[in-house]
Amino acid sequence: MELELTELQLDALREVGNIGAGNAATAMSQMIDRKVDMTVPQVEILPFNEMINTIGQEDELVVAVLLKVFGDAPGNILFIMDMEKAQRLSEMLLMGYQDVSEEMFISVFQEIGNILGNSYINAITRLTPLNLITSVPSVAMDMLAAVLSISFLDAEQYSDYVLAIDTKFIEDDKEVGGNFFFIPKPGSLNIILQNLGL
Repeated sequence: MELELTELQLDALREVGNIGAGNAATAMSQMIDRKVDMTVPQVEILPFNEMINTIGQEDELVVAVLLKVFGDAPGNILFIMDMEKAQRLSEMLLMGYQDVSEEMFISVFQEIGNILGNSYINAITRLTPLNLITSVPSVAMDMLAAVLSISFLDAEQYSDYVLAIDTKFIEDDKEVGGNFFFIPKPGSLNIILQNLGL
């Protein structure tokens, strides 16, 4: 993992995250038919354990949506929500429909992951000549530590350090979204920065 990023490089990654988050917030607003704001993206390089602590407790039950990114700068996109927020968002999207099966719940989050994940990827491809595509989203309901461990290993991110582009979505002063991360495979971060002219 590239740990020695300059402030200019971090600013560039924040800007990519900002554009992606803006696209994602707009998409989420349209999905729930309400205004959604976003926090300024935090771009950090953290030890794995500290990364978990920024989201929640290791044994906290979460809903996670994973998209694999293929092409010139491969990696993983991960969107995580705690179960309570996930259920609230599901109810909002399903217009209060109560009899929600597990299959329907998973389908809702596949669609959320698809829209939000591609909002970020589209931001990168608009700012660079890179060719990137995403997989069909997969959804897991598991403990936070397990979800993160699997995601980082799948991205071949074996270092104890991880890079996170983290944005939260806010609706009516409440977090309607969760934590959003792009986990680049080794070398992908350098490719993105080079194509941003850095």
